Amino acid sequence: MRIALTGAAGFIGASVAAELLSRGHDVAALDNFDETYPAAFKHPRIERLSRSPRFAFTVGDIRNPSDVKTIFDPGPDAVIHLAAQGGLRRSIEDPAAFVSSNIGGFTNVIAAAANAQVRNFVYASSGAVYGGTATLPFREDDPAVWPLSLYGSTKRSDELIAFTYARYYGLRCTGLRFFTVYGPDGRPDMAVYNFTKNIYERSPIQVHGHGRMVRDFVYVDDVAHCVVLAAEEQAEFQTTRIGEGPAAAVADAPWRVLNVATGKQVSVLDIVRQVETAVGHDAEMKFVDALRPEVTESRADLTALDNALGFVPAVTIDVGIPRAVSWYLDYLKNHPG
Repeated sequence: MRIALTGAAGFIGASVAAELLSRGHDVAALDNFDETYPAAFKHPRIERLSRSPRFAFTVGDIRNPSDVKTIFDPGPDAVIHLAAQGGLRRSIEDPAAFVSSNIGGFTNVIAAAANAQVRNFVYASSGAVYGGTATLPFREDDPAVWPLSLYGSTKRSDELIAFTYARYYGLRCTGLRFFTVYGPDGRPDMAVYNFTKNIYERSPIQVHGHGRMVRDFVYVDDVAHCVVLAAEEQAEFQTTRIGEGPAAAVADAPWRVLNVATGKQVSVLDIVRQVETAVGHDAEMKFVDALRPEVTESRADLTALDNALGFVPAVTIDVGIPRAVSWYLDYLKNHPG
């Protein structure tokens, strides 16, 4: 298959590209090396991927329709759209960037996919769409109408736009709601890395929510595998049932959303303990209030994911956290300052 991939230089995007190449697919990739975090983290990912003759890379911005078109010539068999602005707090601080990229850019990519008559359109949504939902675990049939951050709101908007395209064009749209993704070669602002750096340097760490926060942590390789399975899948599916479900006349729209997580709650304090063990030092913890966009508890129901793709992420934190910490310690030692 020929796959068009946006956000290929990102943490998840690079892992997805590597998984696609390992499974024999051709990848036409796009990224703009956005400076949300240093591009020095991103260029080595593209350099590694470019060693494969099946990987073609273009520097471009999803907010520019002409840039998007570069990965649609020739037409791909599937599109994986991962490029986006991320971060709960930053979405409140810079709302225009999030709306232009996560909604405007998303619309450019899905419109190009529809025009190219692509069979599968797979895109990154987020567990942040659930926000203030009262019932755990979070299930895809929940209306998800209480996002607490602008980031979550933009991702929910993407899901609704995707339904429109699924219904009008018959474009098979799969929105993958990523929960807390972690692993090696990630963004430098990830909590696991912040903990690692401060513990390694014997500096205090900030623990939001006074130690009461719990998350559903999912390892990046498991996430990448789910993305690729969704892009490869050929089975027919109907609209994810939300609340009472859609009217019968539109229930055949090939639109679904799937949680991508482990289904297990892990406290942030447990993550700190795992990092302490991996680093070899105890943490000095400073307990602070949670940010307003943050939820206290997050846990996903994985029934729909298992039924749809036959795969449930399985890497546990006692395996994944040491891998992530080891990678970041090596990075810190090789990049002093």
